[in-house]
Amino acid sequence: MSDAPHVSSDALTSKPLALRMMPMPADLNPSGDVFGGWIMAMVDVAGAMPAIRRAGSRVVTVAVNSFVFKQPVGVGDMVSFHAEVVSVGRSSVTVDVEVFAERNPTDPVVVKVTEARLTYVAVGDDGSKRTIPAEAPAEHAAVACQLPADKEVVLQVMPMPAALNPSGDVFGGWIMSMVDIAAAVPAMRHAKSKVATVSVDSFVFKQPVSVGALSCYNTATVEVGHTCVTLDGEVFAQRNPAHPEVVKVTEARLKFVAIDEFHARQHHHLG
Repeated sequence: MSDAPHVSSDALTSKPLALRMMPMPADLNPSGDVFGGWIMAMVDVAGAMPAIRRAGSRVVTVAVNSFVFKQPVGVGDMVSFHAEVVSVGRSSVTVDVEVFAERNPTDPVVVKVTEARLTYVAVGDDGSKRTIPAEAPAEHAAVACQLPADKEVVLQVMPMPAALNPSGDVFGGWIMSMVDIAAAVPAMRHAKSKVATVSVDSFVFKQPVSVGALSCYNTATVEVGHTCVTLDGEVFAQRNPAHPEVVKVTEARLKFVAIDEFHARQHHHLG
């Protein structure tokens, strides 16, 4: 097994995890860093989650009170967004968000890249402002997506309308790509190098996923060979953010092979 230390942003902040994502080349700006607008958009999504739970309804963003970029983010960074309610008014909720990037999966390090404060206003189904209950609902505590205690939550993402198929559910290929990304991260930690997917040994869709459902991708290593790493993945969807419920939607097993910078298979033990 790998001797790489488990590195997580969870140990660096007391705020609950809202999102955990990996930006792709399409998210780059002309300078080669991840576009600041992508980070701002994800911060807004992350901050809205605890705001919705506290308000017990939809919310709209009314102010970005502060937003500080501390370090740039690169493609391949695992970016974690932690969010927590800091104040509640008659109809508004203010949320602090901290963002961390886990870099270099072969020798992981975590750095803080962004911090922000945003204010949201609770609205009803018709879009009009509504009063927030004085007492937090029983469901105010975040529902943990990482239900299997033996697996690590690698990704925690919210699909958007662009991920829909013609039937109105999230496209199965989108879920498959996220599972592949989630499993590749611990595989790279074991291999201490790049990896390539060589087989999908099983992939089962148990329930459809809808836009707005927080999808949590959990992985565990099941076998490490001389050049290959096999991982199990489970995906859970957290639905109805005002009153969260969690259901298992996918399970899979994938195998990765370690490769060097020339994309040749590495012939050494991965432990």
